[in-house]
Amino acid sequence: MKFGVLGSGVVGQALGTGLANLGHQVKMASRDPDREDIRDWISRSGSNASAGKNVDVAAWCDIAPL
Repeated sequence: MKFGVLGSGVVGQALGTGLANLGHQVKMASRDPDREDIRDWISRSGSNASAGKNVDVAAWCDIAPL
């Protein structure tokens, strides 16, 4: 399933990591998806993790937990 995580802070990163570890595709939404902390999160979370602009993630995902 494709999850869009709306928020790139500590809670969003923890949620995204858990979902990615369960085998889901996860895209983190941010105004600035190229931030260093988001790039670090992607590298730690593996191939199921990515990031994008808020509007792009909302259009991409099946579910966006808040």
